[in-house]
Amino acid sequence: MVAPTIDAVYPSDGLSGVPIGAEIEITFDEGIDLSTGKANVVLYGADFDRTSGPDSALWVDPKTGTNPYFLRSPGFSGIVECTYSIVYVDANGVEISPQPTVLTAVAEAAGPYRHKLIVKPKSLLAPDVKYVAYIIGDSEGGTSKGISARTVFDTDNTGVTSTTGLIDIYGGYAGTVDTAVNVRITTPGDIGVAKYKFWYDTELEANARIGRVSSRRFRRLEDGVQIRFTGSAFATNDLYRFNVYAPQYLVSSYQINFTTGTGSIQDVPSTASTSIIGTTTPIASAAIPLEVIDMDPPDGSTHISTKTRTITVSFSGDLDPTTVTDADVTVLSYPVSGVFDGPSNTRSDEVKELVKGLAVSNNVLTIDI
Repeated sequence: MVAPTIDAVYPSDGLSGVPIGAEIEITFDEGIDLSTGKANVVLYGADFDRTSGPDSALWVDPKTGTNPYFLRSPGFSGIVECTYSIVYVDANGVEISPQPTVLTAVAEAAGPYRHKLIVKPKSLLAPDVKYVAYIIGDSEGGTSKGISARTVFDTDNTGVTSTTGLIDIYGGYAGTVDTAVNVRITTPGDIGVAKYKFWYDTELEANARIGRVSSRRFRRLEDGVQIRFTGSAFATNDLYRFNVYAPQYLVSSYQINFTTGTGSIQDVPSTASTSIIGTTTPIASAAIPLEVIDMDPPDGSTHISTKTRTITVSFSGDLDPTTVTDADVTVLSYPVSGVFDGPSNTRSDEVKELVKGLAVSNNVLTIDI
């Protein structure tokens, strides 16, 4: 196995006017492990996006004193919650239908089959907001991490004598040696009755883990590999085999910057797949996004003293003072009542930007208001 590389990404880096219903699609030159894709592709947006009412008045929930239309993320970090899936595509990035059964890495390469990782936000993106997708590779931590090439391949059922009894495999192999897993039926019967044992090619069958009961739910073997049983009529000595490969990680990390449109278009046009898929931009380790680890006063806190004139924000790494400017840090005041009481020149519930002073000390930002 070799480390995966990225063939294409949608949205392309720097793209604007992206539909708010868009998904992030990353096409690799080979199969990847979904588990590592889930853990190493992160989508960041603005921490919140206000939705306002008539004449730019803010909607405020009188029960909570907060705007119910804030797009807000846990931990004040701007992470967009997503679901992840992978499909095999051809050399042009078109999904293959029906999806192929790929038994070995050799068969995958011969296809040639590529995996497209689809990252789907759980809700529509906010309009007119800049988003950044981070694709993490092995270069970022000094230890093995990032998106890995596929490590577990489909079962070889040539040693099976039963008619309908099969197993499915799942997970990412975390071992360090390329080998195969053997699963042999030791007690016949349907699921829940049939028992099995398993062992690696790198060891003797006499050392197999025995007495396992079959299940329709995924059950862990070892090193991150899981199996579940389907069908019925499992026969004694039925043998299922599947290959596992030591992880090979995406070498570099990347960031993709894009900006959503006004919201008038939600779906990506069918003609967009080839015209706006673009290349990725490598990022240095320092470009991995900072995270807010502490705030004083805490985010969402209430009944703060009116004498409070300082806000401190602690980050996960040291700040570059040259990047902390008035344009980058904004402090707004807005009413908690949300009463709309007339034209903008008479009402008292307008949002106001406060004058502030900024100071940076290592990883701490101090805001004086």
